[in-house]
Formats: sequence, C-alpha cells, structure tokens
Amino acid sequence: MSFGFKQRFEEMNKPVQDSAEEEIWGIIRAWLVISRIVAFIAMIGMAELLDDMMMAGLSVSLWSLIIGIPIFLILSLSIIWGDRWLSSFLESPNSEHGRDRQLSTPGIDSGKEQVMLHPIKSRR
Repeated sequence: MSFGFKQRFEEMNKPVQDSAEEEIWGIIRAWLVISRIVAFIAMIGMAELLDDMMMAGLSVSLWSLIIGIPIFLILSLSIIWGDRWLSSFLESPNSEHGRDRQLSTPGIDSGKEQVMLHPIKSRR
C-alpha cells in the first residue's frame, strides 16, 4: 500500500507538461462546471421555496424552471463543445502547440539553447 502512495507522490512532484491551451481550458471548464452546479441548486431551491409567489402571471418556481433549464443545457453543451474543440485542436496534424510553438516562434524565447524551463531552480 505504501508503494502506491509513494508512486503517487512522485508523480505529483513531476512538472506538468500541459500546453497553455490545455491549462486555460481547464480553468474555464472548472468555472463552467461550478456555474452549472450553482444553477442547478438555485433552480431547485427557487422551485421549492418560491412556489407561492407570482410574477407576470406565473409562479416564480415555474420561472426558475423556464430560465434554469436552458441555462443548465447551455452550460453543459459549452463544456462538451469545449472538450471536443480542445481534443481536435491538440490532435490536428502539422501544428505545434504550447511550449513547442513558443520555442519555435521568434521572440524572447526563440533560441532553444537559451531557454530554461525552470529558471528559479537553475539559479540555485
């Protein structure tokens, strides 16, 4: 059992080799998932608690369902489409992504021999 934990800790110490696109999508995806959960809980809470209040001829609980279900579906579809876009973007042939693209384009990091992946660790 300790071997499994030791192996997991060693894997956690290795640097992540994700591209910038993957990291950005990971952050956006996390916020979309959190928003979807909050929308779902708010929709159920409003439907249960505010069923006796009326607005524009309909109860507030009905309005929460009318507005909440499309919001939930839009958030779910955006997560699915984003995952598909990222997988197709990363699997596209003849294109570099992330660190490889940064190293091959002119600019501050244009020379591979001058680039330090972990400059703070290298200074010590």
